[in-house]
Amino acid sequence: MATYTADAVSLLAYLVDALPTEADRIFAEAEAGETVIQAPSTALAEVLYSVSRDKDVRGVTLTGTPEAVRQSLVGNGPISVAPVDDAELIEYAQVVDEFSIHDALIVASHRAQETDAIVTTDGVIDDAEYEAVWE
Repeated sequence: MATYTADAVSLLAYLVDALPTEADRIFAEAEAGETVIQAPSTALAEVLYSVSRDKDVRGVTLTGTPEAVRQSLVGNGPISVAPVDDAELIEYAQVVDEFSIHDALIVASHRAQETDAIVTTDGVIDDAEYEAVWE
């Protein structure tokens, strides 16, 4: 079964139904239990923070409570939490000089969990030659 790492941007786009075709296919497969999408706890925290601030995502204002969104993503949704533990921190220490803190945590989780690709719009991750899926 394919396994993916999702960043906060992809999770936010999912919440407002604004994923492009390929990313949407991956999320649909995860909803059907045909694939796994993991998100580092830090990415999920970013999403919950955005919801708590009524942030606009692609022209749509996020509404609801952070707990309701957590439940829709993790409790009843297609996302598994990939906690940041020692394995991720070991990987993070190896890539932190190449990326922002957020990107480095995504890449570290991807490497530690050995996922197939990262669902992201982030060109920096793609340019670093990590398998990225978006379009």
